[in-house]
Amino acid sequence: MSQCGGREILDELLYHLGFGDIRAVALASTDVTPVMLPYASAMFAPRKPADRPRVLPEGAANFAFLGQHVELPDDTVYTVEYSVHCAMHAVYHLFGVDKPIPPIYQGLHDPQVGLQALAAAFS
Repeated sequence: MSQCGGREILDELLYHLGFGDIRAVALASTDVTPVMLPYASAMFAPRKPADRPRVLPEGAANFAFLGQHVELPDDTVYTVEYSVHCAMHAVYHLFGVDKPIPPIYQGLHDPQVGLQALAAAFS
């Protein structure tokens, strides 16, 4: 993957998602810029919300930022769910999808999780 260009990555993604019917249109109308993951610990460095761009910057009408280095309040970076939630926010807004985005699981507030952690600590 590190040797692929954006067009090749998009082509591969379209194939795996079964979107062969829109391949030509997607490849002709989409820009993909591949980048490598920086130091993994960078995501957990101290920061403030203004350090990262929002998924949908103010005034954005035809683009969004996706991935682990965008601001998504109340979510935890470095998870698949973070990436999926970013994509859902972008797609739902840009394409006018009127569906709720699944809520973020708040395990720290789940009493069952606390009981399981306590049981694991004494086993």
